[in-house]
Amino acid sequence: MISSPRAIKTLGFSIFSIALVAASPIFAQAPQTETTGSNQVAPDTTAKPTVLTKPLTPVTETGIIGQISDGTPSLPAPKHESISFKVKNTVTRRVNVVEASELSDLPPICGTINTTVQMVEDPGLADPPLPPPLPALPVDDPAMLASMAKMQADIQAKDQGIQIAFVSATVYDHSRTYLRCYPSGEGRKEICGWSNLDFNHFCGFATYQAKGADGEIQEYALLMGIGDVDTQQTSEHLSKNGKKYQAPEMPELPDLATGGPAFVLTDGDTTDKESVALIQGMHDLYRNEGSRMEAAYHARIKAHAERKAYLLAHPPVPKDVTIQFWKRKSPSPAGMQKLKEGAKP
Repeated sequence: MISSPRAIKTLGFSIFSIALVAASPIFAQAPQTETTGSNQVAPDTTAKPTVLTKPLTPVTETGIIGQISDGTPSLPAPKHESISFKVKNTVTRRVNVVEASELSDLPPICGTINTTVQMVEDPGLADPPLPPPLPALPVDDPAMLASMAKMQADIQAKDQGIQIAFVSATVYDHSRTYLRCYPSGEGRKEICGWSNLDFNHFCGFATYQAKGADGEIQEYALLMGIGDVDTQQTSEHLSKNGKKYQAPEMPELPDLATGGPAFVLTDGDTTDKESVALIQGMHDLYRNEGSRMEAAYHARIKAHAERKAYLLAHPPVPKDVTIQFWKRKSPSPAGMQKLKEGAKP
């Protein structure tokens, strides 16, 4: 949970800022092992993404933890058992509504619906079980303090070693990505650079782990804000308004197909091991999982296009709404307890 104003400010800055910085580029390749004592590493021209058709379960090296979303629809929610109500009175009104479409690139759903409010007889539904009462212990009770200390230790032990990777990615023509990365959301550790990867492929999953040069496994929770720029489309749009598109200066990077995942650091403390390891680990991840990540991305694009075509051919209409309420014949157990404590009905 992010609670400090500084952390919240850093998160917002990392997600929404796509300012371009190009100064003193430092070439770096995503290698199998890191060269010590130097930020510059020779490119590995033989490295290519490994084809993985199944997730690594369990993940023992660098890899994605869990599944990647491929656009397959979720299973429908189970239907609740219907209740036969005895209606006492009904009020119905016609209301104009505007609802958001399930896809962001489709117009909103507009229409007029019936909103029906019904007062019904008490159906006598069973009350949910009450939670066990809390023990009436003073805040300085040794047993309670010990329990709280154990709870805190359990939470810390569970979260120990998990690092949140805050990443802002601007993808140009699906071939180059400008990155701003913040290990654990720390603005002072911001590191920026260019990658020869399409970071759209890094969507669809939440956690991954990377094996460092020291052999240690670091687990990451990825929180990424991403945007795409079509340079030709942008240039044509600006030219129609008498303006000229100024493309960002991109450092030279090897071709992904022949040189493998690679990046160039352009700003930030390149001697900070945690910051560099974050970008290094993402490129190592793509070396191992790139084929699966790309396949899942194209599957999501295909599923989106198919769903969009269906919704355009079968425009949804707002559904009528019915609300039922009743007065209880007898208080609930919680209500009875309140009455015993002196509450007025």
